[in-house]
Formats: sequence, structure tokens, C-alpha cells
Amino acid sequence: MHDRTTSVAIEPARAAADPRKRGVALIEFALAIPMLIILVMGTIDIGRLIQSRLIITNVSREGASVASRQVTIDPALPNLLIASGKPLDLAGADGRVIVTRITASKDPTKPNPTIETQIVTGGLAVGSKYSTGAANMGLPANLYNYLKYDAQKGTSIISSVTMVEVAYKFRPVTPLPNFVAGMLVRDGGGMILRSTALF
Repeated sequence: MHDRTTSVAIEPARAAADPRKRGVALIEFALAIPMLIILVMGTIDIGRLIQSRLIITNVSREGASVASRQVTIDPALPNLLIASGKPLDLAGADGRVIVTRITASKDPTKPNPTIETQIVTGGLAVGSKYSTGAANMGLPANLYNYLKYDAQKGTSIISSVTMVEVAYKFRPVTPLPNFVAGMLVRDGGGMILRSTALF
């Protein structure tokens, strides 16, 4: 007599034991795992990149806000900004904080604004956009004109502008950029992120 229940139960066991089907599953896994690893590595580096960008943006905004309220810029302000930028090391070789104040002229014989203060901290070799050698001192033309002495009014429209520039060299932690040319790395060692806030 033939028992149907027994033969049905034996068929799946034979299929699972078939070495060809196990080999197909192994090949599928071998093809899928590199894609999963690349996806995880990309997620890690892009997540860190976004976090770094948010941190330097917040540091520059808060720094410019605080510095703009001070009559004279406290030389300790960059150290405060560096501390607020943790976990990024803005004081080391991969970071730079530049605080600049440009004041308006009060002298009709010298109508152009001048750089009153510029404090630079950090080891990253990045210069300031705001200097006496730059066109309009690096400021937009309309803002620069507001800082110039206006003979009709006997003063300038605004008295000063304070800028905080933060630069950070982002370095990926995964080896993915070594395999994908140009991904996240512009100069071979990292990507320089910059943020500037003006108050």
C-alpha cells in the first residue's frame, strides 16, 4: 500500500538536499553581498558628510550672531566656536574658524570700510574670502556700498558687518572612495566643506 502523506513529506526534504539549488543560493548571496556592503559604506560616509555640514553651518551661524552683538570681538570667541563644533576637530589640521569684522568709515576723506578685526584659528590651509585685496573686500556690492561713508547723510547706512567662516576637511572613514573614483574626495585626502554666516 502506498502512503501519500509519507511521499509528500519526503519531497521537500529531497529538494532542500539538492546541491544544485544550494549552489544557486550561494551564487545569489555572493552577488548580493558586495552591493549590500557598498550600500552600507555609502550610507555611513554620506551620513557623516551631512552631519559635518550641519555642524559647520550651525557653528558659523551661531558664531556670527554672537560676534555681531559684541562691541569688540572677544579673542576667545573662536575657541568657543571650536568647542561647539564637537565632534569635529576644528582646532586641528582639518579645521579653521575665521572671525572678521568690517567697519564703516566715519571719515569723509576715507570713505571706504576697513577690516577692524580678523581672528584666525585652526590648522587647515584655507584663507578668508574677506580681505582688503578682494573686490568689495569680499562682500556683495550693495552691502559694501552700505558700509561706505555717505556724504549726504554724514555717515554710512550701517556701522559694521561681522562674518564667521568655518572650514573643515571631511575625510571618509570607509574605503569606498578608494574604489569609486571621485566619490566624496576631491583632493585625494578629503573634501573641504565651508560655511559662512554674515550678521
